[in-house]
Amino acid sequence: MSLTLPAPGTVLKALDAIPDPGGAPADYDAVPILIVRSGDLVRAWINVCPHQGRPLCLPSGRTLVSEGRFIVCPFPGASFDLEPGACAGGPAGKSALKPAPIRIENGQVIAA
Repeated sequence: MSLTLPAPGTVLKALDAIPDPGGAPADYDAVPILIVRSGDLVRAWINVCPHQGRPLCLPSGRTLVSEGRFIVCPFPGASFDLEPGACAGGPAGKSALKPAPIRIENGQVIAA
């Protein structure tokens, strides 16, 4: 799957709209991006589980973050380390999440 990431400077989401710990889909329709946070750690990933190609969040946008450090895909149950995006367990094997570069500025999550 080839995706064009948002242009640098594109506002993706207000930081305070993302549960801590937890995640929320970006306010950007061209590419499915999931923004996840745990304390001061904020990361953005293409919102697609590499195992089955399904979203990493529930249809409501709720994102499962276990122990404040693992994103858990709600469908096959694969888990991914929040910081590097590498598979930490479950059926996704050695696959990893595709990052979407971001920065935090004035309380906004912005594409970098």
